[in-house]
Amino acid sequence: MGMCKPTGGIYKLYGPYGKNIKDIDGRPPNSRTDYYDEVTGKLLQQRWYDAEGKACWDRDWDHNDSRHTHTFPHDHYWQWERNKEHPPRPEYTGPNGEKTNKNYW
Repeated sequence: MGMCKPTGGIYKLYGPYGKNIKDIDGRPPNSRTDYYDEVTGKLLQQRWYDAEGKACWDRDWDHNDSRHTHTFPHDHYWQWERNKEHPPRPEYTGPNGEKTNKNYW
């Protein structure tokens, strides 16, 4: 898995709390989308796109967690090789148990 750097630009998106960024492909290569709550302006999610414009990494800053099982922020990576239409997005766990990968900014 290669590291995604937002050299293609950072794009802001506003929408309702509890939703995710919809675009998973067809974005500018090596870009990032930052998703903000349309009411509070709070950062909810970031999505990095690879050299092909496909989602490669997500960072969730806040979302519904009624069971209180998540720590925030936490990361997910995309497994395109498993499903080309809507790949799985497993939660990241680093070698020391960390939930965010410091290689993404």
